Amino acid sequence: MSPELWRHRIARLLLPGVGAAVVVQCGVDWLRPQRLDLRNEIDEALITAQLRHGASLHITRVILHNIPASTSAGADADHILRTFDEWHYRLAAASALASGPAPQVHRLIIRGDQAEAPLPDMVELQENGRWSSPQNADLALRTIGITGTTTLLTSYDVDLSGPYSDGDPSVHM
Repeated sequence: MSPELWRHRIARLLLPGVGAAVVVQCGVDWLRPQRLDLRNEIDEALITAQLRHGASLHITRVILHNIPASTSAGADADHILRTFDEWHYRLAAASALASGPAPQVHRLIIRGDQAEAPLPDMVELQENGRWSSPQNADLALRTIGITGTTTLLTSYDVDLSGPYSDGDPSVHM
């Protein structure tokens, strides 16, 4: 999808009739420098929509759990790996710091023989009970429902206790 279409669909999350969204960002291109601004816009918009709507909006997000083996040999592999780690850390930290519901982030596991994710990148919205593309939404939701296909990104994936946590052991409780 074009950046304009992503921005348009993500902006619709703030509309009152939207009850759910499925956002899939499993293409390796999301980890390239030219996608940083758009990726950050989407991250911010999803958190903002979730904070405004609370539990009445269910956001299911799918990102990569691991990078396809074919990508790790490219010229920009180091950048992709750093970006991958930073993005996971940032999403886990945002989830940990949210005072209310946060978007549910599933990490899609790529098998060693797969060159790319089996899901296309997408933003599908459920407005007034109807999905923008029922086939795409169903594909994504069925895929993450298969045991062993994804892992959840949780606040346990990030250590927010800081360098002085030994001064206050209660942070570990």
